[in-house]
Amino acid sequence: MNRLTYAIAEFFINFSDWILPQVISILIALIIFGVLFMLRRKIVTCFLTFIKKLFSRIPHMDEILDGFTRPLVVLVASTGGYIALHILLQRFGWVAALGFVTTVFRSLVIIMLAWGLLGATSPVITALKGGDSVLDKTIVTFLSNIVKVLIGVLAVVMVLDAFDFDITGLITGLGITGLTVALAAQDTAGNLFGGLVILADKPFAVGDWIQTSSVEGVVEDISLRSTRIRTFKDAVIVVPNSSISSSEIINWSRMNKRKVEMTLGLTYQTSRETLQAVLGGIRKLLQEEETVSTPPVVTFAGFGASSLDITVNYFIDRTTLAEYNEVKEAINFKIMELCEKLGAEFAYPTQTLFVEQSEIKPAE
Repeated sequence: MNRLTYAIAEFFINFSDWILPQVISILIALIIFGVLFMLRRKIVTCFLTFIKKLFSRIPHMDEILDGFTRPLVVLVASTGGYIALHILLQRFGWVAALGFVTTVFRSLVIIMLAWGLLGATSPVITALKGGDSVLDKTIVTFLSNIVKVLIGVLAVVMVLDAFDFDITGLITGLGITGLTVALAAQDTAGNLFGGLVILADKPFAVGDWIQTSSVEGVVEDISLRSTRIRTFKDAVIVVPNSSISSSEIINWSRMNKRKVEMTLGLTYQTSRETLQAVLGGIRKLLQEEETVSTPPVVTFAGFGASSLDITVNYFIDRTTLAEYNEVKEAINFKIMELCEKLGAEFAYPTQTLFVEQSEIKPAE
């Protein structure tokens, strides 16, 4: 009986010596995972708040860090799971499984980092580029898409490398494929880079009146591939960006003032005194006009075929076509009224014919 009792006691002692560390390890693993899982959002919030205060002077820093919020939450919870599994696998001696779990966790860190970078790409490019116009948003979107593709490809390659895949062949294949696509899409690539040049250089914007060697009209839309222009005949022309970016562009909408050039022809019956009075009156009239931005140039240009020519040059500070025509019309009426008061008449093309009659001799 004593031997049985001693055997049972020894069994329970040995069993407790074996089971107690296992139970303790399981409890520690569960506690670590539970704490990190339940506090994952608070941990991330505190960490990001500290970083935001530290770099508060950097533009768009809040938006950049907000892109890492969800990936960091998942990463904190995953870290708790990894630590718990690491403790349990070490306790039970599953070394092979421990290596696999470590590789999976490393891949998860790469994926979460790529996820955060994808969310922060647009704010980062916006902070570097600056501006809030439609063109700025378009170029930010274009660059963001390129950077996101590069980040995605890099993340896939790093994950494959973490699992000991031979990525040399993959990189070679991607290079050959990229070269093939580039050769097959030269025109498309030219239009894309032409659009990028237009968006970055900003020679014109939507609503501008522009003129090139082949087209003139108002810009309706600018995309990465083409520019849509509505002509003054109300037709829409779609011009490839590679073509429009390589040609000379006249942007009439960015004029600060518009020039008026005209020639007045007075009849040859106009006296010298009247002609001088007309010249002085037009100069005074234009100088008193508020819409005339620079001193006018009014000169007696010369003797025309059927008139005494006066050239009138001045600038109007109204650049829209409607306002420009309205001001020019009003000034023309004032010049016409001035000429009527001074008795100066406008000439029109005339020709004087001299018919020479030969003497007719009487017949013998």
